[in-house]
Amino acid sequence: MVMFLIVVLGGLGMVLDLGNGYFQRQSVQNVADAAALAGAEAIPTGTWSAAATQYATLNDRTGDQVGVAYNGSDSVTVKVTRTVPTFVLGVFGISQITVTRSATATIAAIGQVNGHVAPYAVTQQVYANGTGTELFNQNSPGAYGTVDLPATTNTTGGSCSGTTNKGTPTNVQNEIADSLPAGNLVVGGCLSVKSGASQPSATVVNSLAPANNDISADLQSLGDGTYQIIHQSWDDANGLPPRLIYVPIVANLPSGNGTTTITGFAWFYMTAATGGGSSLTITGQYVTINTPTTGQTIKYTPGAQGQLTTVELTA
Repeated sequence: MVMFLIVVLGGLGMVLDLGNGYFQRQSVQNVADAAALAGAEAIPTGTWSAAATQYATLNDRTGDQVGVAYNGSDSVTVKVTRTVPTFVLGVFGISQITVTRSATATIAAIGQVNGHVAPYAVTQQVYANGTGTELFNQNSPGAYGTVDLPATTNTTGGSCSGTTNKGTPTNVQNEIADSLPAGNLVVGGCLSVKSGASQPSATVVNSLAPANNDISADLQSLGDGTYQIIHQSWDDANGLPPRLIYVPIVANLPSGNGTTTITGFAWFYMTAATGGGSSLTITGQYVTINTPTTGQTIKYTPGAQGQLTTVELTA
């Protein structure tokens, strides 16, 4: 009878304590996952360690050990260790169970956009990792180019073939005002350039809500050129402020009409504009914003502002 009770007790201990161990592993994994995602999202601001630790603290238990590591470019790994007492196995000399789980999250740049896209392509040199301050300057056609954009039914990833919205003043005006949405554009896609195209009046930009040079009404700064959207009644159907626009980045532009290839995308917030016709200039700043992925992604560039970023668990 004694031996039978010992066997039953041991079996009960295995069920209770191993079941609790499984529960703790899931709990610890959830802590590591949330903390890693928070840390990777904070890479652009340089606060990855504080962000990961903060999220771990919000979800972990007293006594948990949390380790945070950064690979120096695009990933944060969080390791969480938890020790819990046993219920029954202590009778057999096993007084506690230690559970360790880890998670790695990676930040990437979004390589596919549609909707509120600028009808202008900007060269890598002018973009300058987000230090540029112009979206368009009619007097610098080798640095900024008016481009045709794909219609919403165009699936080519660019505007060199298929149905397009031509870079006419009326179309450009409607695209800036987000009343003529663009179809899908992808990194590697071909853009048709109209370098000498006439431009709409600067009033198109200057009349957009909230007002010129009032970026703080739409975006909250997180530091180091990184922002989050403050949703307002004037946002478009996708929840984007009308002055925030996707910009195709290209390696170079033809001296006249021709084609170019998309190498990336950036966020640009239009703060003001002057001129029109043959002298339009649109100014503003590049801003980094993290959003859910829309499909294709490319390598994140540390330190570059204006990137469209997304974060996901990779291990």
